[in-house]
Amino acid sequence: MKLKGKVAIVTGSISGMGRATAELFAREGAKVIVTGRNEERVKELVEEIKEKDMKPFM
Repeated sequence: MKLKGKVAIVTGSISGMGRATAELFAREGAKVIVTGRNEERVKELVEEIKEKDMKPFM
């Protein structure tokens, strides 16, 4: 599944299936918009995805 050039919005992305989905989409080349109820955890996820040279947005 190649998603280069696509944008994905993943709600509930700070844990569980939402997090796994956000990471998968980012790994496949999509720009991923991540959301969650805890802003600090969202920021942590964004940093983790960036460290893997992927493209998250918050």
